[in-house]
Amino acid sequence: MKHIVIGFVLGALTVYLALNANLQNTVPTPQDKIAAYYANSAATLVSPHNLRERMTHGKEDYVLVDVRAQEDYLREHIVTAVNIDTGRDLDLVLGEFETLVAENPDKEIIIYCYSAACMNGRKAGNFLAENGVFVKELTIGWNEWRYDWEMWNYDTEWEQVKVEDYVAAGAEPGIVPDSAKTLQPCAVAGELAC
Repeated sequence: MKHIVIGFVLGALTVYLALNANLQNTVPTPQDKIAAYYANSAATLVSPHNLRERMTHGKEDYVLVDVRAQEDYLREHIVTAVNIDTGRDLDLVLGEFETLVAENPDKEIIIYCYSAACMNGRKAGNFLAENGVFVKELTIGWNEWRYDWEMWNYDTEWEQVKVEDYVAAGAEPGIVPDSAKTLQPCAVAGELAC
């Protein structure tokens, strides 16, 4: 009996030490946290330059979704965007996104809301991810796109690029005019481009 008790205590101690050693090895280092941050950002965010470059070159590898209220979308929205008003019943919102993804299986779904600080888009993206629908988010929102155009565009473009070419009104997504398709929106080329 004494040997059984000693064996049990030694076994429990061994398991405790092994688990404790594993826990110490799983604590993320600052470098792990930095790597995870950049991996998550690259996986979930789209820069406005990247989006404008796609628009300028007529790429059709994305679907831009304005998640603001429908009346705001109808007033004005980023050109090419469709609207899914996330202020409605969540089952309806989820169904519309599921349909959008099913109809566009090889395209990135990119959402935007009112501003870069607006949590609507992040909450919508989180809700969708929890339900198996994965979207990316534009790093700026409508307000920055429309009213702070110079903030995120290169100073060398301020005279050439007009926000009006990248804004639409009404129920249709709109198209980028040919006159806007001559610029190179991102000065950085290759894998690290905008």
